[in-house]
Amino acid sequence: MRPRSSILITGASSGIGQALALHFAQQGHLVLAGVRRREDADELVSRSQGRVTPIRLDVTSAASIEVALAQVQAHAGEQLDVLINNAGLAFSGALEHTPQDELARLMNVNVMGTFAVTRACLPLLRQAKGHIVNISSISGLFAAPGLTAYVASKHAVEGMTAALRMELAPLGVKVCSIAPGKIDTPIWDKALHTTAVIQARNTQNPAQSPVQSPTPAFAPTYAPHYQTLDTFYQRYAHDERGTPMAAVIKAVEKALRSDAPKARYIVGRNARLRACLNWLPTAWRERLILNSVARAAS
Repeated sequence: MRPRSSILITGASSGIGQALALHFAQQGHLVLAGVRRREDADELVSRSQGRVTPIRLDVTSAASIEVALAQVQAHAGEQLDVLINNAGLAFSGALEHTPQDELARLMNVNVMGTFAVTRACLPLLRQAKGHIVNISSISGLFAAPGLTAYVASKHAVEGMTAALRMELAPLGVKVCSIAPGKIDTPIWDKALHTTAVIQARNTQNPAQSPVQSPTPAFAPTYAPHYQTLDTFYQRYAHDERGTPMAAVIKAVEKALRSDAPKARYIVGRNARLRACLNWLPTAWRERLILNSVARAAS
């Protein structure tokens, strides 16, 4: 990583993306921060005292990516040292209760958006022999009930990282993922809001709901189970202590300063614990997870 590197960060409006943008700008790097709203751009400029250069970027829009790439080239030239794919969203809930358009939206942001921005930036990254850092999640390694769509999206990001890491190694581009557990960011507050919106939509518009009147014999077992999960994730978002943002920044910085970064940096005690559970036999792990959910929600 050069003393003044050019860094593009997607999803920099809040949370991890915003923290990384402010940190690297403070260090004197050229930080191009992808945001969707003007007010988020203004906040970044204000908080960084003008050191961050915001770029309007919707990772699900090919036209937006094209315009943003032109802005990157205007500021950084024909080389981009670092791409940090951070844009993402999350929600919890039973798959059967989740509308198809919400599933598509999550996959478009978390997976297709990561593919699209990376693909667009690769010519500039190749010129710089730069770094790609994908902000993943421990959910990319560890499956939990009630998070099916989010878990699937983060497994996809991990798979992309593993394959692209080998694909680009001969070209000098380094690729890695950052897999945090619960971090002190607004993402799960936003996730719970999205979940509530989906639940309200299903309640108010039963004809449009993907759940078509479960039979009386089915409802007594299905509904209480997912109410338990809903309670569990409410408590997870508000009660479980998150890993400090500084730990994520440190992991990203460590990856960027290495000429041979690790494939994955697991961040936080809770994430490392969940990763260790993958060593258990599948039946044991699943029983442990379901029992933990039941206890936490009781």
